[in-house]
Amino acid sequence: MFRYLAGLLLFCATMSAGETTWRGLVVAPENRCAPYDRDDYRYPQSVEDEIIAKLGDLFSPYTCAQFGSSRETEIEHMIAVSQAHDSGLCMADRQTKRRFASDLRNLTLAAPAVNREKGARDAAEWLPETNRCWFAGRIVEVRRAYELTIDRREAAALESVLSNCSPADVGGAFCASRSFVMQVLLPILETDVPDAGEATQVP
Repeated sequence: MFRYLAGLLLFCATMSAGETTWRGLVVAPENRCAPYDRDDYRYPQSVEDEIIAKLGDLFSPYTCAQFGSSRETEIEHMIAVSQAHDSGLCMADRQTKRRFASDLRNLTLAAPAVNREKGARDAAEWLPETNRCWFAGRIVEVRRAYELTIDRREAAALESVLSNCSPADVGGAFCASRSFVMQVLLPILETDVPDAGEATQVP
């Protein structure tokens, strides 16, 4: 709670000083300048394989849950496409909208229940259980890349996270239990062991 309040006070101090930008983003209310059509934001299902390759495994950075197959996951937009639409993409052409929808920087995996829970909420309304620094950093990175605006509530929520993050925390998703399995247990399990059917030679 103290960290959240400290981040919020820092953000409010910056805004009260007359700044209209935050971390390179224009701070402005959401604005649906044109009708939202989900078909404008189509993306190929094949992008899921690219997400898995980028993550390096079949897991969700939001919860560190490991999945047995891609049938247990859903593709998740960290900045929901409707949020992006209301933050400036409503003025973009269809090609830009589809590029955003397929941008790996804004895509990850989530269990269906988590994906439903998050929905179109922004960071002021929803944050993942784990890897919050990585999540917050990606939100800022993607908004900058597409010149999206950000409203005050979301900027304050992200500042409360980022003000306590190290560069390493922001740089990538990390799950301690997954790292232990991949780096310690898996090599042990893959070590050649004698076939149980082979006779043991006694010297």
